[in-house]
Amino acid sequence: MMCAVAVRQIKPGSYDAFRVAWYHDPWLPEYEKALVLRNEDSPDQVLTMAFFDGTQEEYDAVRDDPATMRAEEARLHRIAEYEERVLLSGVFELVEEVLPPTG
Repeated sequence: MMCAVAVRQIKPGSYDAFRVAWYHDPWLPEYEKALVLRNEDSPDQVLTMAFFDGTQEEYDAVRDDPATMRAEEARLHRIAEYEERVLLSGVFELVEEVLPPTG
């Protein structure tokens, strides 16, 4: 499992427009789900996570597909209008899932 993560500081009051601009269109079928979280103390700080059910090599192949690259470039261009800065951006590999004890 791979997880693409970004933390952005967006312009004050722009969340709804940012959220529309952020949406993956076309949705990559390999993305299992995505989460959008807002900082409780600073609601213009937004964390996004998209989960890819596959290996690093599979993720790279999908990400490097020309159609995917064009769609992602257009999406990042849409987002830029509402973004003040990117605080963190990266792709992380799930190495361990920690669950509460059972019983």
